[in-house]
Amino acid sequence: MLREQVRLAGVFAEWADADPAWELCMPARFSLVVFRFNGTDEQNERILERANRSGDMFLSHTKLDGRYVLRLAIGNARTTEADIRRAWDVLNREARA
Repeated sequence: MLREQVRLAGVFAEWADADPAWELCMPARFSLVVFRFNGTDEQNERILERANRSGDMFLSHTKLDGRYVLRLAIGNARTTEADIRRAWDVLNREARA
């Protein structure tokens, strides 16, 4: 179960790292991905609020090197690649809004 969660975090991290609109803020650790939209702290905060309000996902945040960053933690044994794809799609939709 843990290996699959780590794998899914790695997949999500690859998407964030490959997309120029997003920034991977540190290497994925276990099942945690720390990333941000390439914009202001306020934009990232609004993306997080709207994504969480959608009910499709729940992200947390923190400050890293003084910047507002998003945190995706995969902890449910039933999380699938389709789930993280939906989260990625929601984040991209909210970033464009």
